[in-house]
Amino acid sequence: MRAALVIVNYNTAGDLRRCLQSVREMLPAVETAVVDNGSSDGSREMVAGEFPWVRLEDNPGNPGYASACNRGIRATTQPYVFIFNSDVEFLEDGIGAVLDHLDANPDIGALGPLVLNSDRSVQMSCRRFPSMFENLVHGFLGDIWPDNPYTRSYQMKGLCRDEPTDVDWVSGAAMLLRREAADRVGGFDESYFMYVEDVDICWRMREAGYRVVYNPALRLVHHIGRTSSQQSIRMLYHHHRSMFVFFRKRYRGWQGLALLPVVVVGLAGRFTLTIIIQKVRARSKGNR
Repeated sequence: MRAALVIVNYNTAGDLRRCLQSVREMLPAVETAVVDNGSSDGSREMVAGEFPWVRLEDNPGNPGYASACNRGIRATTQPYVFIFNSDVEFLEDGIGAVLDHLDANPDIGALGPLVLNSDRSVQMSCRRFPSMFENLVHGFLGDIWPDNPYTRSYQMKGLCRDEPTDVDWVSGAAMLLRREAADRVGGFDESYFMYVEDVDICWRMREAGYRVVYNPALRLVHHIGRTSSQQSIRMLYHHHRSMFVFFRKRYRGWQGLALLPVVVVGLAGRFTLTIIIQKVRARSKGNR
């Protein structure tokens, strides 16, 4: 009971049921809370009826992922808080090993486990803070040339994933936080509705002197895209808006002002390119 689990949900009742079933099987003694962002698909009723041991926190109106994370942190009391998406499935009970790692290293603020895709391939869940140029190249080439050297560097594709290692940031789809560190940096920034809030909190933790680490002692599956199945114009907008918010926080003063026109044009171009690529792929898939 050193850790509390916080699951963020929005209209993913089926995935949430499978997630909670895996928690019940693999981590039965861990305090668990579901923060529901105003679902209308029966998620809350399902949790209350099938998983009475889960604490259900309503976060009405869907104020966003960062808001739900903070709600979950406030609703729990354990020294560690494990925040993850509702489309996560636990494969084993490895949480004790990563908690031991955190206990032995009080300078670690955030930890990311080994995250697998649905087909059990490795998900690129720990990454670097890219330079502006790397960000630009990855943003425009990452979808059409995923193995380009800048995307490989940003996604740390050459990382040996068999041992714990320090990284710049870990995915908020499965992020284990030291409560003391999260409180010290003010929790998640709720100006992000969705996306990049994980990058931001890891950035602030590192600025505050904490380390961010990857530890494969805990393995889980993230059925990526389930909780944001609305890969719609709205979700793309929030993704690009969040990137802009992080840019404004990271690059301040004259440097930020000098880069502002480039970033605005770049984000607008990437937004448009992503829509075009999605439409081309959808049309190609439909013609098969």
